[in-house]
Amino acid sequence: MAKSRIEIIDVLRGFTLLGIAMIHFSDQYYAGEHPASHPNFTSHFLGDDIAMGFLGIFVSGKFFMIFSFLFGLSFFLQSDSGTTGTKFTLRFLWRLTLLLAIGMIHHLHYRGDILTIYAMLGVGLVVAYKLPDRALLIVALVLTLDVPAAIQRGIEAWQLPQSTINDQFKTKPADHEEYYQIAKTGTYPELLKANFYELEFKYRYQVQSGRIYITMGLFLLGLYAGRKRFFENLEGNLPWIRKILLKRSLWGLLALILSAAVFFGGVQILKLPMPELLQWAIGGLFYDAANLAMACVYVAGIIVLFGKDRWRKRLMVFYEPGRMGLTTYLMQTAVGVLLFFGIGLGWLGDVGALASLCIGIVLFGIQIYLSKWWLSKFSYGPVEWLWRRGTLLKIQAMGK
Repeated sequence: MAKSRIEIIDVLRGFTLLGIAMIHFSDQYYAGEHPASHPNFTSHFLGDDIAMGFLGIFVSGKFFMIFSFLFGLSFFLQSDSGTTGTKFTLRFLWRLTLLLAIGMIHHLHYRGDILTIYAMLGVGLVVAYKLPDRALLIVALVLTLDVPAAIQRGIEAWQLPQSTINDQFKTKPADHEEYYQIAKTGTYPELLKANFYELEFKYRYQVQSGRIYITMGLFLLGLYAGRKRFFENLEGNLPWIRKILLKRSLWGLLALILSAAVFFGGVQILKLPMPELLQWAIGGLFYDAANLAMACVYVAGIIVLFGKDRWRKRLMVFYEPGRMGLTTYLMQTAVGVLLFFGIGLGWLGDVGALASLCIGIVLFGIQIYLSKWWLSKFSYGPVEWLWRRGTLLKIQAMGK
């Protein structure tokens, strides 16, 4: 059963990395507001708009949730592997320090990096590790639904009724123009410098948008699922997964969509005065809850299909890319930056979202075969091996 548990976790991680590639490539690894001189530079024709609409509904905001959940689950699996207490805590904190270093190198090339966020929030897993199950679940749900950010926006809307969403993310239009030109035609040192100065804004955005709370909540949900041995008894849990997690998530998603339509439609019809920040706070709750519901549908759907022999074989294509997930993630960035930025081919804005999306899907297909080949010869992905060796402070051959 342990082998099956590991397989489904890696399959889910690989599936998530496909969604992440789709989002990042369609955005051409820009990860920021488009400049006024190039508005919607990824939209060249109707096909691009359709692709972005599809991604916005079915992909954006959902797959990072699954990725974050799996990070918290991985923390539990490490803590449950035999090493506990102070020794494990110190080793895990050192492991996070190394992840922060990897993330900083990644951020210097791509300002949308998530590893630096994970490394810092990972400390929260150590703090929350001894919480009782019920308290852990309550805190996890409150954070995942972004309740702290919604309360913060509501207070700001009450105190500053004229505030707008844009006031929360103040950046100068000139900054957008400058960054676009550096990404499009800049030199390598210019790109590194520009991304370094983007680090402060990234952390500010994480807090103001509430994503930092959502990510921490998902970490805790992963920890809770690990405690409950959710993936260790998939056979026994399948009826519950199918009837409760899958069906109720689908019905919950439908209820959220209808409730949002009724609420905001009523506001418009009745012409009720409502500050933009308050609209954003309420709309944000609907959006985050809908993303969580759809992420649950994806996870439950994959697990249910994985229990069927025919589908299990098909889904195992995600196993190897998921098993070396950190390498897969960083490789996608390396290819994306070299394709779209000035230090490579400089395709930024020259191709649309649909073409970029197709490139990302093709790349992931190549990664499937590369990861299969690599893991047939080695026990770990190259970055995973470096991370593991650095954590243990030991030199060991990479081969099996």
